[in-house]
Amino acid sequence: MSTPRAAPDARTLPEKTPLNRITAAIRSANISLLLFLFLQPLKADTITLVADYWCPFNCEPSSESPGYLVEVAEKALGKAGHRVIYVTLPWSRAINDVRNGKYGGLLGAGTQEVPDFVFPQRPLAMARHTFFTLPQSTWTYDTDASLGSIKLGVIDDYSYGDLNIRYILPNRSDRKRLLILNGQNVLGRFLDMLEINRIDAFVEEEAVMAYFLQSQQPVRALRKAGVAYREPIYIAFSPALTNARQYAKDLNDGLRLLRDSGELMALAEKYGITLRKPSPIR
Repeated sequence: MSTPRAAPDARTLPEKTPLNRITAAIRSANISLLLFLFLQPLKADTITLVADYWCPFNCEPSSESPGYLVEVAEKALGKAGHRVIYVTLPWSRAINDVRNGKYGGLLGAGTQEVPDFVFPQRPLAMARHTFFTLPQSTWTYDTDASLGSIKLGVIDDYSYGDLNIRYILPNRSDRKRLLILNGQNVLGRFLDMLEINRIDAFVEEEAVMAYFLQSQQPVRALRKAGVAYREPIYIAFSPALTNARQYAKDLNDGLRLLRDSGELMALAEKYGITLRKPSPIR
């Protein structure tokens, strides 16, 4: 039979003074607060990004392959706790709605077309704005002077890099030099206009045109006739949003993590996009 334990001597117990009780309560409250903060998820904003259909950069919303820029945005901004919604709109409307703060950001933006937007430090890809003609054409872009002999098709409010400043804007009202389209299915309409000689050439990003031609049945052939401009493209955020700079920073930080892990290159390969030589993302 075990020997009963002696009751503790009351003289050995800590005295429960009011000060001790207050100290214990504060310590308990601090622990509870730390646990609460630790268990809380990151604050998650829902950011709506918009653009026109520009596959493989941004494709069909809600599909398994919504586009390179869309997937990069989802993964990079997701690392900061944000949720991304992607919506397609005609390009001119997308720019206006983001500028006014109706939507959070613009996919595939160039710094020259929306200089008032908030940009991350690093681009997500490089666009090659390329001239396309019918296969039998012999015209090739050399300098802007060579554009004087053709009628060129362009999309309203597209950047086209320096070509926009050097040639498109100064000749915008000259219908003998330019045919400007907006709305939906612009590339298909350009192809139709080439075939009936309404235009001699049009400009489109090289990877976008390659993707579009592969989707056509029957396949329609085109000829590359020179590169107008190489331009870095970004996801740019609305200047009307108070959190725009934080979103740009979160995107930049997420891009660095994606590049370091190899996920960025894997996404580029999935969509057939050639990235620039990797450089540090700060």
